Amino acid sequence: METLRRAMQDNREVFVSVINKTNEELEGRFNNFVEDLENMAKEVYDSSVKAESCDKRITAEAEKLSKIINDLEAHINTTTITEKSVRKA
Repeated sequence: METLRRAMQDNREVFVSVINKTNEELEGRFNNFVEDLENMAKEVYDSSVKAESCDKRITAEAEKLSKIINDLEAHINTTTITEKSVRKA
């Protein structure tokens, strides 16, 4: 009877040890998974910030280009009107 009790105690200790080791391994895997997700979220956020920055620069450059084109068009119109006036005179 004593031998059976010792065997059961030993089996229980082995079982608890296996469960604890499995839990530690799972915890390590999940911690790594969480770290990977946090890194991915940070990269996505950084990419979003860069995209917004690029969008702002592109918009600013487009506005500058539009102003230059409008100024050039006004200059061409003025030159055309002046040329027509000179030819009529």
